Amino acid sequence: MFKQFPEICYWFQPIDVGCKHTNSLTVEAEETFRSFKTFQKNSKIEAEKSWLIENQVDLVLSDIASMPLKAAHSLSIPTILIGNFTWHDIYSYLPGAKEQKHLLQDLKEEYACADLQILPQCHFTQSLAKNSREVGFIAKKGQNIRKDLELYLDILFSNKTLVFIYLGQYGTQSVLWENLSRHKNCLYLTRDHIKQVIPNLKFLDNRFEFPDLMASVDLICTKGGYSTLGSAFSSQKPVITCERKDFYEFKAIREYLQKTQTGVILDDEDFYQGNWQPAIKTALNLTVKDKVPLNGEIEILESIYQMLE
Repeated sequence: MFKQFPEICYWFQPIDVGCKHTNSLTVEAEETFRSFKTFQKNSKIEAEKSWLIENQVDLVLSDIASMPLKAAHSLSIPTILIGNFTWHDIYSYLPGAKEQKHLLQDLKEEYACADLQILPQCHFTQSLAKNSREVGFIAKKGQNIRKDLELYLDILFSNKTLVFIYLGQYGTQSVLWENLSRHKNCLYLTRDHIKQVIPNLKFLDNRFEFPDLMASVDLICTKGGYSTLGSAFSSQKPVITCERKDFYEFKAIREYLQKTQTGVILDDEDFYQGNWQPAIKTALNLTVKDKVPLNGEIEILESIYQMLE
């Protein structure tokens, strides 16, 4: 949170290294630990502290990154961590984690600096923060633009199942997209850059926002990331996704989808072969309404106000 300056001050700075991977299913554990070790060695925490002081920051909000929590804590600035998992959760289950105990301990100590961890849906049960609070999904809600899409694409959507595909930067390379042409009753929409030209797969540019597209289709096909699930569920749309065995956070997502019956999980082979029809048929019979808590952003705002009182 910033005091009332004419303009909000900000600067771009690396605050974590995430997971290194070459596609949407495989994590490069060795490269991830190597990058994190370099990041810790070249820590910018002193620069971060100076920036916090200079800008008279009253509260630090962090989305999974731990370094800002440590910087703020050392200055007695209150902190809120917003995330359904932490890098400590993820790194602890990567191959080779036993040899990286000192790095994991660094992360553990940094996350323990958080005064509060906000836990959106699909979260792990334990938190390293001093306190925790579960909230509903956090998502930007979209508007149904189905009629606009019909006009733009010059296609009648009647008797069609509309599926929005979001696989992201690494997820599009391995799918046999040509197999989607066999799904005569489906029209696929995407903003992913897919090279193949498929008659029933339509690319849309950034004039069409992700939440609006999700609100306008019948279901969403995704790699199973939190933000996509949140946007899908905020529009009461079921999802189909695939297993992501290398991503420990998917364990929580898998359990959540199974518990709430709001999505279908394909095995990797069927997913990348484009054998989606059985999953689509099942997903169309699922409902989302009243099954999942939403409006997490409102609950977060309440916590922010309470901490600033």
